[in-house]
Amino acid sequence: MAALELKDIHAYYGKAHILQGIDLKLETGRIIGILGRNGAGKTTLLRAVMGLAPRVMGGLTLFGTSIETMPTDARARAGLTLMSQDMRVFPELSVEDNCRTAALTVNDPMSFDEVLSIIPELGDHARRPAGRLSGGQQQLVAIARSLTVRCKVLMLDEPTEGLMPSIVHRIGEIVRSLAERSVAVLLVEQNVDLTLSTCTHLHFLEKGRIVAEGAPDKVRSEGMLERYLGVHSGALH
Repeated sequence: MAALELKDIHAYYGKAHILQGIDLKLETGRIIGILGRNGAGKTTLLRAVMGLAPRVMGGLTLFGTSIETMPTDARARAGLTLMSQDMRVFPELSVEDNCRTAALTVNDPMSFDEVLSIIPELGDHARRPAGRLSGGQQQLVAIARSLTVRCKVLMLDEPTEGLMPSIVHRIGEIVRSLAERSVAVLLVEQNVDLTLSTCTHLHFLEKGRIVAEGAPDKVRSEGMLERYLGVHSGALH
């Protein structure tokens, strides 16, 4: 049974037909990357799954249960989490209290000590106001909040945008560790190096449609990066 399955998903903003028949299956413990140029519909895809897009048609199932009519908060309680581009931290709250606030939204939250076992570097900042941390550290706090609610399917929208390389690398490590803990991950990311090194499978989105897909080796060997992103494989690390 798939952790998350999309069948013929269409999404609209007013009269604009943004997603045009998306089929996608995400298994437990797998990391699927969504690549595409700006305006391809990547963020809309995540928002549609989370129940945040204005008008969505098609089939959505979470662990075999239909969620098309579920409100966003019910999807979250069922184990679906979206870490959006604009989702950062509660700046006046400490790192630990950011996690404690998230814990109030679910019945069986992860303890802060368990969160620190996955992101131990936050331990030194546990009592600091999150708003005083660097941008990269704040992003780790945002991931920690997602861990606190014991997400089963984690969707990440450009989690490394504007971050220094060491934090980008660290986020990749954390995402892979989550997959090892049986979390299913859907990653929208412009950093192609990170996506290739982290994801088990990639989908290319163009004008609201999935136009190609494959494992990282296939993506490289068949020239998909050049064809759909204008990125030459030789320029990547």
